[in-house]
Amino acid sequence: MTGQVSGIRYQRIRAPRGHGESLVVPCPVLPGTLVESNRQGLDHATTSVARGTTLGALREEVRGQLLQRARDYTQQYREIEPTADPTAPLILSGHQPALYHPGVWFKNFLIDRIATKVSGTAINVIIDNDVAPAPSISALQGTPDDPQPARIAYDEPGPRLPWEMTKIESLDTLLSFAERVQATFKTFVSEPLLASFWPEVLSAVEAGKPLGLAFSQARNRLEADCGLKVLDIPLSQLCQTDGFWRMFVGIVEEAERYREIYNACVDNYRAVHGIRSSSHPVPNLGADESWTEVPFWVWTAENPRRRPLWIAHTENGIRLTDRAAWQAELSGRTDWVSQLHLLSDQGVCVRPRALATTTILRLAASDLFVHGIGGAKYDQVTNEIIRQFYGVQPPQYVTATASALLPMSRPEEAEDELFAIERKLRDVTFNPDRAVENQAIDDPQWKRLLQQKSDLLRNVPALSEKSLWHQQLQKVNDQLRELITEPVARLRIERDRLFRQQHQTRLLTSREFPFILFPQEGLRNLLLDLAVKDL
Repeated sequence: MTGQVSGIRYQRIRAPRGHGESLVVPCPVLPGTLVESNRQGLDHATTSVARGTTLGALREEVRGQLLQRARDYTQQYREIEPTADPTAPLILSGHQPALYHPGVWFKNFLIDRIATKVSGTAINVIIDNDVAPAPSISALQGTPDDPQPARIAYDEPGPRLPWEMTKIESLDTLLSFAERVQATFKTFVSEPLLASFWPEVLSAVEAGKPLGLAFSQARNRLEADCGLKVLDIPLSQLCQTDGFWRMFVGIVEEAERYREIYNACVDNYRAVHGIRSSSHPVPNLGADESWTEVPFWVWTAENPRRRPLWIAHTENGIRLTDRAAWQAELSGRTDWVSQLHLLSDQGVCVRPRALATTTILRLAASDLFVHGIGGAKYDQVTNEIIRQFYGVQPPQYVTATASALLPMSRPEEAEDELFAIERKLRDVTFNPDRAVENQAIDDPQWKRLLQQKSDLLRNVPALSEKSLWHQQLQKVNDQLRELITEPVARLRIERDRLFRQQHQTRLLTSREFPFILFPQEGLRNLLLDLAVKDL
């Protein structure tokens, strides 16, 4: 099934379900070819992105700032290689600093391998401007023979804020988390990597790191123990660079044209994919009199709830507002970058929304970007925005994920058997003679009733006489049902057993459990092996 509107195509991308399976597109990746193609299309691009700054010049600036900041950030908590070639390829991926499942973590193993292939640097961008979810993980309780879903909290719920602004609500909950996981989950995995991971989290928290960055720091140190050389950088730090502000200014200067292109591309995506919701893949940007919504969030240190950013051009510059309690102005027609830095120093946080984030990371910051499935689907919209707003061919990206299942035996799938029993139980009402095979064959009453039903079905009367006929048929079915009470009861018992087995199978074959619940060595070896399989 395909459809196309302005370059956007219907994509059917599904995560692999089996243990040790991966999805990498394109496959094989051929990283050298992709990197070279992207560089040729972007490094020397003369397209103006903001106030006379060409895309090629902006890329050189952003990549240099990104590499330096990633090195400075990562070496705060672990040793890194002493030198890095600033002209070497940058291979990026990114995700929220959550306790995610192994399929997400796989991307970091893959970018490390790609970077090695092209003699480049792998950088994971911590998307800390997204709102943090409820502070708990998905786990299991009970036993492998009778598993039940469980949620285990690592903190108490607090305000819904971006990751970079969250604070710990209950230190006691955080401190007892590993112990509670062990007590709940020990019958499934006796020694999960949480045992070595959580002390690193607590150490980072004690050093003053926000919880999301504490998670990421512990994860990155674990990657180093696996032999990976991936650098980390929070998106919030990239958003304090000159390069980010230049891209911001380039969009703000042409906010109305950007909005028209953005909305048209989002609408096209909805049309191709048959989406009716106005919030998927992302909401359209709004306009109200002189105000135009731009694809950025804004909040302040005093009020850290993120709100959409709106701008209005004035005679003296540009006015910025969240249309609630905050407003600022960029005066004049030059030096807006310096004014934006000043706002940042005053506690104003301007952060890109989803499509703007991938635009910046793919267009200006990287030589190759590795997406998960969701980002890969939605970035068809980003591709069209890049084509139409910046006038360049969008860089190619890689889509990657993997599946790892908890290391335990699982019952076989019983869907076909369950379907057959359900069909028989449905027959009990109107076709009891089909519900139980070979039932009461030697019973004269059973044979007599079957003959009566057969005669009735062969001689369906006219409509005027059908009421009596239907009553007779119903009476025969009732009598047949009385003769199969015990077999039907056994069918129901077997159906309930298969339901429980199916529930057990679905729980134990979920790929959504966080990586901290897996045995360290087994998961490390799996992800390392998968990272080299498709290159």
